[in-house]
Order: sequence, then structure tokens, then C-alpha cells
Amino acid sequence: MLKVGIILCVLFFSVSCASPLDREIARLSAESSQWAAELEARRRVNDNWSADCVVDQVTGVRRCFTATFGQAMDFEGNGYGPKNLPFQIFYYDNEGPFVQVGLHTYPGRRPTVRVDDNEPVTVWDSAGVEHRGKDQELVELLLSGTVARARYHVWPDGPQDMIVDLTGISEAWERLQELIRNPPIIPVVRQYSIQP
Repeated sequence: MLKVGIILCVLFFSVSCASPLDREIARLSAESSQWAAELEARRRVNDNWSADCVVDQVTGVRRCFTATFGQAMDFEGNGYGPKNLPFQIFYYDNEGPFVQVGLHTYPGRRPTVRVDDNEPVTVWDSAGVEHRGKDQELVELLLSGTVARARYHVWPDGPQDMIVDLTGISEAWERLQELIRNPPIIPVVRQYSIQP
């Protein structure tokens, strides 16, 4: 009987004695999950690609992009593991196109991308060391390709290889061009403050 009394007491206090801070965190977590689902639905172009525009809240620069995720690639050119390596085509304030390959963070090194059996193309991303050049030639290859194999560089580990399924890229490119021509109204980010 004592065990039942202790269990009921613990249940009562754990439900009714949640602090205001705990209740606020739970509310914000639920709102955040709903916001993330709405954002994903708005961005989705097809099963493989998303597209959207975002505005940097500090600089005011608008970045429009289309994006997918690739997989790590083994030495034989096969993907393995989850599709969690970002691959994007983007514009800064209508300047571009630029290509972002994987999690490239190695200063002074540039990613390389091979589309299908074409010659490899070096991407203009030097992780911020040099002024970025446009990647128009690569984008044209991507639009006519089926698969991209890429090597990017992670500081301080070195090169990483990835494979990207290009299915649906033409539809995503069309959506990106539409976003650039008719930019969406970027919703104001809701400001949260948690009171102790």
C-alpha cells in the first residue's frame, strides 16, 4: 500500500508541480515543431528537392536556394548511410548561381563535382578565403544530369566524398527562378523570451 501511495504522490507532483518555466518550454517546443512542419511543406518542390528564400536578419541579404541532401560515397562510387549532406544551388540578392557542396569548411580548398560521366568541375567556394565566383557551367551540367559525385573538404579532417541524386532538379530550378523573379514576403521571425 505504501508503494501505491508513493507512486500516486510522485505522479501528482510531477504533473501539477511543473514550474512555469517548464510549461513555457513545453509550449515553445510544440509551437516550434508546428512551425518546422509548415516550413518544410512550403519549401518542398518534389520528393528530392526543396526551394525557398531567406533574409539574413543582420545584413539584410536575401538568399534564394534550391537544395537536396546527398549521401557519403565509398571508393567505388556508391552511396551509403543517411542522406544528410547538403547540396545547394543559390543566389545572393539575385547574384549567382553559386553551388554549395556538402559541409565544405576547409579554407583555400575548393570542392570538385563530376556530373554523370562529364569532366569534373571545380566549384568557386574556397570557404571564404577568396571572392566567390559564379558556378553557371556546373549548374548547366547539373540540370542535364542524373547523378553528381562530389569531393568537398572539412577542416581539419580533409576530403570527404558524396553522391547526389539529381532526380527532380529541373522542377526545383524552375521554382528557384520563380522565387528570384517574384520573391516571397519573408515572415517576421517571432521573438521569444522566457521569463523565470
